Amino acid sequence: MLSLCAALSAPMLAVAQDAPLDDAAFVAATKTLESPPGRLSEHPVLRAEMIRMVGYARGNYTAGGTLIARQVFDSLRSQFDITRTMLPDGRMVLASINPDQRGAQRAAVLFDAQRKIQAVGLVNGHCQPAVGDAAPVCLPDTQAVLTVFLPAGVQQGVAAPLLVWARQLPSPLDLAEPEERQKIATVEYFVGEPGKPGWQVRDVPPRFPAILKPFLLPESEFNGSSSGGKIIAPAGLAGMPVRTASETAAAGGAPVPDADMTLRSYATLASLVATYTELAKGAQVEEQGNKVIFSGNYAGGRYKVTLREQGKEDGVFINIASWRAK
Repeated sequence: MLSLCAALSAPMLAVAQDAPLDDAAFVAATKTLESPPGRLSEHPVLRAEMIRMVGYARGNYTAGGTLIARQVFDSLRSQFDITRTMLPDGRMVLASINPDQRGAQRAAVLFDAQRKIQAVGLVNGHCQPAVGDAAPVCLPDTQAVLTVFLPAGVQQGVAAPLLVWARQLPSPLDLAEPEERQKIATVEYFVGEPGKPGWQVRDVPPRFPAILKPFLLPESEFNGSSSGGKIIAPAGLAGMPVRTASETAAAGGAPVPDADMTLRSYATLASLVATYTELAKGAQVEEQGNKVIFSGNYAGGRYKVTLREQGKEDGVFINIASWRAK
């Protein structure tokens, strides 16, 4: 994983803070990090700060109707296109691209002189959700959008370096014909709502015990649910059995949950284990590879909370399942 220590401890330049910032100066101050050991999108500090800034809100930027934070992470994925720009006032910009899109989708993080995040920029095409098997509909490169994400209380002018960054095209895009090159046609600003839950009351399935609702962390994204042995969400699987025939055979007669709900969190597995240790006091705790399972009882039944770390970039899936006493 990329350690930000070297990047964040880069020497600050002793230049007047009102020094002009033009494209040529920005390019001259930008260096590509050589042989970085990991991706910015995997770094827990950046991931935690992004969630702290925008929460679990969804939007239409690089992908339609998906988690905003995930769209930013995807646009920082390239390990070999990480750049660092030292600004005259001591601030710094770290940036990368989505390699699958040749840099048409890319993101940058602006740090203040104390190396705290001030703003995040995302170059995107306001992509709309795909319908059926059709490809997502996005704006053409000549009408690209720079979306600037700001913490509450931060003025838009603070993010001015990100406007300069967005005008600098990654090399794959710079090879296009002049009339076809990506252009930032619109700049928009988004102030995050970190306290807004990533799921809604209507997502809670029937038969889910009210006493277990504190286990449904607001700071998480709704991923799926079932009730009475049938899938409710995602919608494409609604009505199907929770278990396939082979899964039923492997379960050896163990009953399916009366209700369950799956969330996804971008907090670290360790922090989630600490959270559920407090929430599920008295539960038995078992570690199974990339999973941690809490098993316990409540008045009227039993429950199981399974934390499963999918990968460094995919977060932790949280499944809360309940069985009513017969």
